[in-house]
Amino acid sequence: MNYLTINEHGELSENEKAVPDGEIAQTLLRNLRLNNSFTLETSFEKTKYIVEAFDHPLLGHKLVVQGDKVFVETQQQLTFECDLKKFSLDPFDRICGLTTTHAPFRLTEKAQEQLFDACDEFDDESFTLSGIRVETPDYYFENPNLEDSQFWTNIYNEGNPGWDLGEPAPAFKDMLPRLKLPKCRILVLGCGSGHDAALFAEAGHVVTAVDFSAGAIAQAKKLYGHMENITFLQQDIFALPHDWNGTFDVIIEHTCFCAIDPKRRKEMVKLWRRLLHEEGQLIAVFFAMLKRAGPPYGSSEWEIRELLKDSFQFLFWGRWKKSLPRREGRELFVLGKKKV
Repeated sequence: MNYLTINEHGELSENEKAVPDGEIAQTLLRNLRLNNSFTLETSFEKTKYIVEAFDHPLLGHKLVVQGDKVFVETQQQLTFECDLKKFSLDPFDRICGLTTTHAPFRLTEKAQEQLFDACDEFDDESFTLSGIRVETPDYYFENPNLEDSQFWTNIYNEGNPGWDLGEPAPAFKDMLPRLKLPKCRILVLGCGSGHDAALFAEAGHVVTAVDFSAGAIAQAKKLYGHMENITFLQQDIFALPHDWNGTFDVIIEHTCFCAIDPKRRKEMVKLWRRLLHEEGQLIAVFFAMLKRAGPPYGSSEWEIRELLKDSFQFLFWGRWKKSLPRREGRELFVLGKKKV
């Protein structure tokens, strides 16, 4: 598979070599789309690419009204028609949208300031430009079921959950021998069926695995309850006791960050910091995909960095190139050390 990278400044590169401004770059951006599996893809002539964008891949420098349509002007001096029903306001108060060709964009800070100056009116939920009212709901759609443990148990009772690989995350299997961790106290939040927890326990670590769902914990105990160095606990992760503060060497993140209400992500980062000791580390696989509804909810690399940068020093940060086909182009591996 061919990969194309778009950094936070909208610059394109292939195999770490910049794609110069011009016809090729313009074509790649024109053909950009978010497919039904929330993977970004594009093509040039007969070559297809998976696109790994650090943020929304199109940077909107200006919105323009023509008749009853709104267009966004982006990098490479390209113009795209906007889907008026796909605008939103992200958790960082940035206006985002989708073109009619299914390419995600966000307005630059300067473009957003210019928009507000040019608007007929605007508020927290919409803006009106040249008589056209555009709603800007919250970027992430709410799902009240997330706070109900029975909702998660029902999913396990119905069969194999979509996020359950039936084995540990490939990134963890690949990286664990390289990390050469000393014997650690490891915490796995949102442990599900316990595959990741078992991997680290098999390597000799003392593992505590927590999940909100009684069904998940029952399944994990059935599979791995015989392992003496794993403790499984059914508990709301946000209600973990304070006597656990600073007691873990490593926290494992895999399909938990994407399952909680996105409004609680800052709270989750604080939880990681609370539970890790001063030299503690976060080992994480995130879904780097632009998916507004969940679970699983997506997130951009930009958002993940913004949430973590004040709490963790990044020791490794990179897209995972050995993902399973159904996750190809959407996994981000992060190794971070708690900042003191």
